[in-house]
Amino acid sequence: MMFGTGNDIHLEMLAAAPACAAEPRPTLLFVHGLGHDATCWRNWMRAASADGYAAYAISLRGHGASGGSLRSAWLKDYVADVLRAVEAVDGDEVVLVGHSLGGLVVQRALASHPAKVSAGVLVGSLTSGPAFGTFISVLRNHPWQAVRYIAGRSLRLPPDMLFERLGAEEAAEISRSLCGESPWVQYQLLFHLPSRIKPTYPLLCVHSTHDRMVPVWSARATARRYDADVREVAGIGHDMMLDHGWELAWSAISDWLKALRVEEITNKAKQHG
Repeated sequence: MMFGTGNDIHLEMLAAAPACAAEPRPTLLFVHGLGHDATCWRNWMRAASADGYAAYAISLRGHGASGGSLRSAWLKDYVADVLRAVEAVDGDEVVLVGHSLGGLVVQRALASHPAKVSAGVLVGSLTSGPAFGTFISVLRNHPWQAVRYIAGRSLRLPPDMLFERLGAEEAAEISRSLCGESPWVQYQLLFHLPSRIKPTYPLLCVHSTHDRMVPVWSARATARRYDADVREVAGIGHDMMLDHGWELAWSAISDWLKALRVEEITNKAKQHG
């Protein structure tokens, strides 16, 4: 499906309906990372549907089948895309799930306190401040990619930066399929400042101890900043939703969402008791 942003840009959004009837659950909206698009969430969308969630995934402007210019996009434009998607999806309660760059976009979207959003999940998320740790990781592993970054060329993420367990042929195919990224957004990742407004929503940070893009210390610092719940997984790469073992990371999120729902129901019962 496609939806408009109000400024003549139409964005791609994939949808998966709940596979089973269950008690009311929030709608999940997935936000991809650097150079990816909505299709990267196919594994988790199927799993979410099987768990009884309505799941949506957006392709930010210039990515996937979405309209808009990739080269002229800024972080604020991606945030605007997500906030528009929140209003476009079915359901009165939405949980934002953002990966890598999408995690930073989710952080900024939550800071605006959208009414329909009830919680957020950061998956291998870039830090809220300058992403020096990620840049150093790229420089150490692939110096030429760091040169492209500085020169304003789209960063091309090699398979070893994204995957730990995926077969070499499949990993290379996914890496080649990535669309690149806005040079302005790439520059912003190094020079932006954290938002002064901290989200007040329940927040979960999921990261891998084998992530070569976002260092563990950076992921832990992000969790501390928001006083978020943390789930660390091992033996899986940065693209936790695509690497072999993606079920482990999804289970951590699914269990957290279920616990959050139980806590919410319990609190409502106490209020009316």
